[in-house]
Amino acid sequence: MPNYFVMNGEDEETFQVESLKDGRYRIVKPSGDEVIVDAFSPERGRLHLLTEGGQSHDFAIREVEGDYTVQIKGVDTHVEVLNERQRRMRAAGIGGRGALGPDLASPMAGKVVAVSAKVGDVVAEGDVVVIIEAMKMENDLKAHLAGTIVGVSAAPGQAVEVGDVLVSIEA
Repeated sequence: MPNYFVMNGEDEETFQVESLKDGRYRIVKPSGDEVIVDAFSPERGRLHLLTEGGQSHDFAIREVEGDYTVQIKGVDTHVEVLNERQRRMRAAGIGGRGALGPDLASPMAGKVVAVSAKVGDVVAEGDVVVIIEAMKMENDLKAHLAGTIVGVSAAPGQAVEVGDVLVSIEA
């Protein structure tokens, strides 16, 4: 069952969500309690949930670049929702607001397939600079900021672990 990490400021809670064959969802809350829900979005920005016990919930949701403001009973709550991969990448300093330093670190263990950047290259944020193969899939790792490549630590064929610095970029 996939995990989703809900961040509310410094607080983080883990929810497990499984899609059921009948279109409903099994959700395991951080407390360990399990609930089966039917979810329906009647229009953009609205979500209705109906629990197996017959409770009905109505939410207004505004999303901007992965950040959500959820309005429940007139109260706004700001949360960020990450899946397992997004959380690993954030922990490695890749993508999102956590990637403000010069180093692009590997979000996964794998083998470097290609390095498309060399010292002195000027890159734009989002340019592919390294490709890593993990679990038989190639993953493009992109520059997390615009600038000049000042260090390259990765080489094709090299094995890397989570958090290994691949390239350094000077803004």
